[in-house]
Amino acid sequence: MQVLKHLSFCLKRKDLLKQLVISKLIVGQKDFLLGYLWWVIDPLLLMVIYWFLIGIIFKRGGENYPLFILCGLVPFRAFSISFNQSVVSISEKINLISHINFPRVFLPLTDVLANHIKLLFGFLVIFIVAIFFNVRISTHFFYLFVPFIFQTIMVSGIAMLISVIGVYFRDLKNLVQFIVRSLLYLSPVLYSVERIPERYRDMYYLCNPIAPLLESYRGIIMHNKLLDMKLVGISSVHAIFIFLIGYFFFINNEKKFLKYI
Repeated sequence: MQVLKHLSFCLKRKDLLKQLVISKLIVGQKDFLLGYLWWVIDPLLLMVIYWFLIGIIFKRGGENYPLFILCGLVPFRAFSISFNQSVVSISEKINLISHINFPRVFLPLTDVLANHIKLLFGFLVIFIVAIFFNVRISTHFFYLFVPFIFQTIMVSGIAMLISVIGVYFRDLKNLVQFIVRSLLYLSPVLYSVERIPERYRDMYYLCNPIAPLLESYRGIIMHNKLLDMKLVGISSVHAIFIFLIGYFFFINNEKKFLKYI
């Protein structure tokens, strides 16, 4: 009953979520000289740095390595930034929460949705770089929306979960930054999942929900493949399971953290 009541409240105020996301996108760029161009420049700069470090200095990588990095780095950036922002999405909005009655779950969801809209611009950068490296462009690119949707759902669940925990533990942000840095190296962002021994690969996909998403992106972009249904199945389970945990944890603790604040 509580869930249905909360969902009904959210649906009635869905226009507010839209306005919060738009406001986040506008305010987040107004103080930058290049404004929205940073959504394109940022992934390109990161690609150049990692390509220079790994591809040039350490002589690692392989064919089309800059594109390979970009396919992993751009989606991971949307994940990591959402992760970091959601820790304080509630604790830094105390005045807003205290004076206005609205679905508080919109606060972490605003960060996630705004960052994943930027991810769509990142895909545009990937598309341009793919053309530069003579990667064959086909209608398979439209399948990118499948891992994109799963990623958005999964990250929303994580954001709802840690936004509540962040209310009680204000130093959680430091721990989250460490976790994000660790995930960069534990996930196939800078290296291929083929480096994982094949007998451990399924377990790796199950234990690391980012891995099947990144492999799906790369398969579509770099190898012009259709969706790997095994990866789609794993990603869908991760997304739904994590989202439900985050959502139920949020609504079950909302009254508690409101009193705590």
